[in-house]
Amino acid sequence: MADSFHALLTLDDLEEGQNVFSLELRSEDLELKDEFFTFHSLVKAEVEVRRSMDNFNLEGVVSCKIAGDCYRCLKAAEQAVKARFHLSVQRRQASPEELESAEEDGYIEIVDPGTRQVDIGEYIREAIILDLPMRLPTPNAEGNCPQCGEDLTEDPNKGKQEEPDPRWAALGKIEFSSSEEST
Repeated sequence: MADSFHALLTLDDLEEGQNVFSLELRSEDLELKDEFFTFHSLVKAEVEVRRSMDNFNLEGVVSCKIAGDCYRCLKAAEQAVKARFHLSVQRRQASPEELESAEEDGYIEIVDPGTRQVDIGEYIREAIILDLPMRLPTPNAEGNCPQCGEDLTEDPNKGKQEEPDPRWAALGKIEFSSSEEST
C-alpha cells in the first residue's frame, strides 16, 4: 500500500471506503533540517484514506521528536511534535484552469487517470515544518541571569541586584511636574 522510503501511496491498492495505514520515515529522507535542533526519532505518519471511486481524501497525523538546546537555559531539551495534514487526490482529466486552481489551493492534487501512485512525502514534510517551534523551551526553565549568567531555575534570587546601579543615581534626582507640557 505504501512504500516507507518514498512515502508512495498506491491508489489501486486502496479499497472503496475507509483505509488506514502507517508510515515511518527517516528525517533525512524527508530532507528535514533545522539550525536549532535535530530530529531524534523516525517521523511517523498515521494516514486515513477515504476512497470514493477515483477520489481519495487523506487525513494524516505526523509525529516525531526533536532535540536541541533550550533557549532559556541552554541545556539539552527534547520535545514531541505532532502535526496534521489533509489532501484530496482526484484521478481524472482536468483543464489547465482546474490544474492551476488545484496547485494554488495546495490541498488538492489532480492526477491523470492512469496514475497508479502518489508520493505523499512532501505533504508529510510540509506538515512537520509548519508545526516546528521557533525555539525549544525547557518546561519550568527560568533562563540565565543577564548580569552574571547564573542559571535562575536553581535559585531565582541569584543575579538580582540588591541596590540600584550607582551610574543611574543622577536620574533619581530629576523632578517632573505634572503641569508641564511635553513637546
